[in-house]
Amino acid sequence: MRASFIELARHDWAGLRCGCRESGAHLPETFTRLLEARSVEETVGYGLAGHLEEQSMLFQVAPHAVPVILAALAEDLPPFVRGHLLTMLWQLVTGESHLSESEAGEPELEEECCAAAREGIWLLYREAVSGDTETALDILEFVDPDTDRFEAFRSATAARAGKRLPRE
Repeated sequence: MRASFIELARHDWAGLRCGCRESGAHLPETFTRLLEARSVEETVGYGLAGHLEEQSMLFQVAPHAVPVILAALAEDLPPFVRGHLLTMLWQLVTGESHLSESEAGEPELEEECCAAAREGIWLLYREAVSGDTETALDILEFVDPDTDRFEAFRSATAARAGKRLPRE
């Protein structure tokens, strides 16, 4: 049993708009294939780019994906999957609503993504001190409202800066 799969099952993906211009109904399979992959080859065709976001423009599925990503980051993942998820999380907290989403009444998806990411703030700080320091700090810079804490962690992890995990 995995927390990420429980979180994944909580959402009505079919009722959400996806970046591929379909509903998000296919995202549980995409996440599952990605999270179960043990080789980069197994992830081909199952990335999240183009679904949650497109060139940093967010779609309705994005804020719902953040808790799934956080739950997955708490699990034991191959470095290439962890790197993909961290990069995607960074894109979600730094992006902005796609024009089509703004027109559909979802103008602040990035704020929803940041709020969802704040729920996993200590997971992100753990990543900063023991994993992909740069990407975690890049995410935290947008997510953590406590600038003193953020600066303390940035200073404490300065020697680790530049340590990124392999990505796709």
